[in-house]
Amino acid sequence: MRSVSPLPSTSDVISQLRLPLIVLVTYAHSYSAVAGDYSLLTSGWDTLEVLRLLVSQTMVKVVVPVFFIISGYLFFARMEQWSLRLWRDKMLRRARSLLIPYVAWNLVMAAKLQHFSLSMLWNYWPQAGQQTDWLGGDNWMTAPANLPLWFLRDLMVVSLLTPVIYWLLSRRMGGVVMAVLLVVYLSGVGAFALPGLSVCSVFFFSLGAYVAIRRRRLVDEALRMEKPAYVLSAVLAGAMVLSYHTQVFSSLMLAFRLTGAVAVFCLAYRVLSATRYRIPPAVAASSYFVYLAHFVLFFSFLDRFMLGTLGVSPAVHYLCAPLLKALLLVAVYRLFRISDSTELNSSRLNR
Repeated sequence: MRSVSPLPSTSDVISQLRLPLIVLVTYAHSYSAVAGDYSLLTSGWDTLEVLRLLVSQTMVKVVVPVFFIISGYLFFARMEQWSLRLWRDKMLRRARSLLIPYVAWNLVMAAKLQHFSLSMLWNYWPQAGQQTDWLGGDNWMTAPANLPLWFLRDLMVVSLLTPVIYWLLSRRMGGVVMAVLLVVYLSGVGAFALPGLSVCSVFFFSLGAYVAIRRRRLVDEALRMEKPAYVLSAVLAGAMVLSYHTQVFSSLMLAFRLTGAVAVFCLAYRVLSATRYRIPPAVAASSYFVYLAHFVLFFSFLDRFMLGTLGVSPAVHYLCAPLLKALLLVAVYRLFRISDSTELNSSRLNR
C-alpha cells in the first residue's frame, strides 16, 4: 500500500520558501535595470527587456512582503502572553542575528567602495527606489551601502515597535487597524517618509503578526484566498509589464505585492503537498548568506566566461548568471560550514 505524505506545515512551507525567494532576489540586483523610458507598448517586445520586466521588475516584488509576513508571524507565533521581558529577550536575539550581520556586511561594502561614512549604515542610497502614490507624489526609498539590506534595516526598526503592534492588534479593533494599514499601504502616500520605517514593512509585518496573534495558521489563511490570489496576481503581473514607466505602475505593484505574497504561500504549499522532495536543511540554511553577500560579490568572471567564451545571448546570460552566482554562494557557504565543523570535531578529539 502506497504511503501518503503528511500535509506540509506552515514551518515546512516557510523553510522551503527561503532559498528560492533569495535566489529570485539576486535577479533584482543583477542586470535588472531597464531603460528609463522603456515601455513594451511603445518600444516593442525585445526578449531581454521583457524578461527583465517580468522577473526583476515584477515577480521579484513579492519577495520582501513574504519575508516581512514571515517575520511578523514568527515573532508572535507560540507567544502565550506578552511581557516586557519576552520582548527584551527577542531583541537581544535579533541583535545577534540581524544587527551584527547588518553592520558587518555594510562594512564589507564600504571596504569595497574604499570609503566610509555613517550614512553607509542607514541611507547611503537616497534614491534606491521610487513609488508614485495616489496623489501623484513621488516617494523615494533609501538604503544602506549594501543596498538589499534595507530589508534588515526596516525589519529591525519595525521589530522595536512590536509592543505597539501587539497592543493594537490584540484588541477587538485589531481588524480595523489592519484595514486602515491596508488602505494606507495601497495608497502609497508617505511610503518612505522615515528612512528605516516604510509603510511596506509596517503593513506586511503587522499582517503576519495579526495572523499569529489571532492563533491562526499562516498557510490556512492564505489557502482561503487561493484562487482569487492566483487570478489577481496573473492579471496584475501582466498589467505591470505593460504599464512599466507609467504612473499606474506603482499602484499595480502595491496590489500585486499583496496578492502575489498570498499566491506564493499557496503555491509553495501545493508543490510541497505533491512531492516528497525537500531542499536539504544544510542547503536551505545558506539563504541568509546568499542574501547578505550577493550584492557585494558579483563573480564577474562568470559574465566574461558566459558572454565571451561561450558567447551566449544577453537573454540567456540574464536568466543563467544570477542563478549560477547564487549557487556559487551556496557552495561557498557550505565549504565554510564544513570547514568549521571539521575544525570543531578536530578540537574535540584533541582534548
